[in-house]
Amino acid sequence: MSKFFLAISLVLSMLFVGMSVSAAAKPNFIFILTDDMTPDDFRFMPRTQEYFSVNGVRFTNAFVSYAACCPSRASILTGRYSKNHGVRSNNRPSGGFDAFYNSGLESQTIATKLQADGYSTAYFGKYFNEYGTTTLVEPESYIPPGWNYWYTFVSTKYFNYKLNENGQAKNYGDTLEDYGTDVIAKHASNHLDAALSSSSPFFMMIAPYAAHASTESTELPRQPIPASRHENLFNGMKAPRFASFNQEDVSNKSFGVRDNPLLLPDDIEWIDNNFRARIRTLQSVDEMMGKLIDQLENSLKGKETYIIFTSDNGYWFGEHRFKVGKADLYDQSHRIPLAITGPNVQRGFVRNDLVVNTDFFPTILSLASVPISGSIHDGRSFRSLIEASTRTTEFNRNSFLLETGRDQKAGIRFRNYTYFETPTAQGLPFKELYDTQLDPDLVYNIAQKLTNESSAFLQSALAELLSCSDDTCRVLENELSDLLVKLID
Repeated sequence: MSKFFLAISLVLSMLFVGMSVSAAAKPNFIFILTDDMTPDDFRFMPRTQEYFSVNGVRFTNAFVSYAACCPSRASILTGRYSKNHGVRSNNRPSGGFDAFYNSGLESQTIATKLQADGYSTAYFGKYFNEYGTTTLVEPESYIPPGWNYWYTFVSTKYFNYKLNENGQAKNYGDTLEDYGTDVIAKHASNHLDAALSSSSPFFMMIAPYAAHASTESTELPRQPIPASRHENLFNGMKAPRFASFNQEDVSNKSFGVRDNPLLLPDDIEWIDNNFRARIRTLQSVDEMMGKLIDQLENSLKGKETYIIFTSDNGYWFGEHRFKVGKADLYDQSHRIPLAITGPNVQRGFVRNDLVVNTDFFPTILSLASVPISGSIHDGRSFRSLIEASTRTTEFNRNSFLLETGRDQKAGIRFRNYTYFETPTAQGLPFKELYDTQLDPDLVYNIAQKLTNESSAFLQSALAELLSCSDDTCRVLENELSDLLVKLID
């Protein structure tokens, strides 16, 4: 009898060990990072839109702190504000690849953390601006720390570009099969096939060039280049006309906006042409998403995989007279699309909480059960927002820092207000305040309605955020709220 119970005990022990191993199985991640995509652009990507609407959580108040390619990408990889990771622009010496490389933070990214925990990591597409022209490394063979597989643009274009494919340079031409997004999609799809049959957990970061403008464009300013199969789609479609479009009266805005002339008919025609070119390039991204989704749905491992879809910043379509770009602090440049599916993610849920690109680093590491103790990061995990079925969660951010290199402006985005300061030659900053609920297009500056005490408090609060790091940032983001805004009766 004792031998029988001993045998049963051994069997049960083995079963419990098996259960614990299964329960501890690491999830997988596919992180899609488009370039210059707005939340509104989602409506032109039917497969992507349908998938996330049915299967995931969508965020209506997702932002980047600094609306530019390189500062934003550095924040995604490290979880730090631009002021703390040191990438302050898209070009050397203050920005681009050189600034990120010189910061030493390539060894402290989400990739290095995941790789050290046993993840197979892979990067596809655009890395940092000027990566292909740096003299600090040999970009045709250089692979940053933390990446097992590397398929990255050395020269970032839609055609006639070069890829660093695991340390070997390969030239692509101008045939239909060479279209950049399609090539990146094919590499990612092939890698996913192998990853789904492997026992190792995986992290894939896919960064297509779309919908960014390209030097190949014959238009000035430059526009994106769609695949030939999409170049006649959306004919007649116009860019959105929000209340701030070609804003007639900008006298109560900073000098950087007051300097913008009213858009002329030719400018507006260019904006509409650019809009159509952008959403045409996103069709290839939508097709890539469809392929990846099908692969996951046909694999048992697919149910253990998170898909995160977002962009590095928003974009202008004539708002506040901005013809092109994504500079300045207004929501149109900082607001991004964000949707997530995966294990334990609520289906068909919409969140309006303030989420920032500094949050991706701690969120993914939390989902992967990778310790982040000792990591210096400014963001916070929004895991509770994608797993909880109720509106009340432990995620309680009330504000975050807005950064820009344009005129050294900075600001605070609250839940219901946004506040900006622009330095002036006179020493006193020019202030802007907008009610984001009543005035979502940020047309009417009501800073002059602030009480003197409230105006001083807001200025002091921004100074605190500009000097924060790590835990102090998270504490301040909770403490600084809409309650700081007091208006004259």
